[in-house]
Amino acid sequence: MQKVVAVLLALLAATSAFAQSHADEVRAGEIAFAKAFADRDSAKFFSFVLDDATFLSAKTLAGKAAVVERWSRFFAGPVAPFSWTPERVVTNAAGTIGLSTGPVFDANAHHIGNYSSIWLRQPDGAWKVLFDGPGSPAACLAENVEPFTEGDVVTDDGVKLHFQKIGSSPVTLIVPFGAMLFDDFRALADVATVISYDPRNRGRSASLDKLDSVTIQQDVKDFEAVRRHFNVDRVIPVGWSYLGKMVAMYASEHPEHVARVVQLAPVARNASLKFAAHTNDDSGVAAKASTDTCAAAWDVTSHQLVGDPSHASRLRSTCELANEAPARLDRHFNQLWPSIVAVDLSPTQLAKIAMPVLTIHGTFDRNAPYDGGRDWARALPNARLLTVPHAAHAVWIDEPAVVFAAIRQFLRGEWPMGVERVAN
Repeated sequence: MQKVVAVLLALLAATSAFAQSHADEVRAGEIAFAKAFADRDSAKFFSFVLDDATFLSAKTLAGKAAVVERWSRFFAGPVAPFSWTPERVVTNAAGTIGLSTGPVFDANAHHIGNYSSIWLRQPDGAWKVLFDGPGSPAACLAENVEPFTEGDVVTDDGVKLHFQKIGSSPVTLIVPFGAMLFDDFRALADVATVISYDPRNRGRSASLDKLDSVTIQQDVKDFEAVRRHFNVDRVIPVGWSYLGKMVAMYASEHPEHVARVVQLAPVARNASLKFAAHTNDDSGVAAKASTDTCAAAWDVTSHQLVGDPSHASRLRSTCELANEAPARLDRHFNQLWPSIVAVDLSPTQLAKIAMPVLTIHGTFDRNAPYDGGRDWARALPNARLLTVPHAAHAVWIDEPAVVFAAIRQFLRGEWPMGVERVAN
């Protein structure tokens, strides 16, 4: 009997591996399909389309000739009008039919919908598209908008933190620095409740005259104040840049309240670890002689944050906010930064961050070196790294489809496709 069980288990494992290998093939096909569109290579793009394919758009396009006629107009310009990437890919047990779904973003990195396509495996092993069409609509569009509120959270020491909240899902994200991130992350409101807030003395939160309390340790306390305010037992913190380190600190101190963690381009976990930042002069902007005005400072900063200089315009300027004026920011970070570099999470603290952690980092990051992200994924007990080639510090701006598809899958309790377990 034990031999029979062993044989059955082996067959199940082989079947699972077989199905995964075919799913990986479909995923690779979808990525190549999308890349051909982005590269403006119409011949390669249409080579993925079966002769009897059907595409659904404003009208039904039956047959490859109709697809070519309609979609050729999307190749007229030098820049693709939209982009997409697979979020979830499955195949049937026989490995002959695949389903691929994921988000679609316009040229300005706005989430405009989701796609769904069905792929067929060909006799030569290649995969081609049989059906393609819209999936579910984007939650952030006006006609599908989720409940939205905004206001202030009052911290234990009486500081007001401005928040924005959208969605009604029991899965709850808390995303610090809403002034920069909320407009993009609200697109996740169809799969999660998104709560974003500005840290003390930043964004739309109250301005402080005395900055004694501006430390990363206080940021951890403020995050907990936000969680308590909304009475959410378990949350998914999302931390960008130095806040990627902060949410790890929070998860270590409050593991009972953290289901999962997302780090976006986190700063190094330990200041003594030296990593080389991306330094190629490809930002598309020369350093200004003066950055005294917010507009001039933002022009430099926005280009430094992206890997492709044409993506700088996708970033939302915060110059209309008094807290983001250059002089105030300099004063803020002069106070804050020493507390950030002083934190060195011990092995005991790192071990407490046992929940799944998704670290997303771009290889062209000038602000927080990519190898620092690899180090986080190596040091944490249950982390995976998603490498985004050629993306810089604002990794979700450079590659929104890749980043948000990964986060959406992670929110569903799965490791995103393409992640790496970094070995010690």
